[in-house]
Amino acid sequence: MDYFFYFNMLRNIISTFFQNGIWVIGFFYLLIKTYESDRLKQISKYVTGVSLVLLFVYSILVSI
Repeated sequence: MDYFFYFNMLRNIISTFFQNGIWVIGFFYLLIKTYESDRLKQISKYVTGVSLVLLFVYSILVSI
């Protein structure tokens, strides 16, 4: 029974993270392609990393 619980929890964490994370990556990819600026690339890398970490923490908290 515990194995099923942990498997289901891990599956929910991964699916929530990737379902929402693809939108974050897609947004910043299109932003960089639309406005090609070195400063924008550096800022978007930082913001993408921070938002993906927050999204991962959110995925864990929702699944518990």
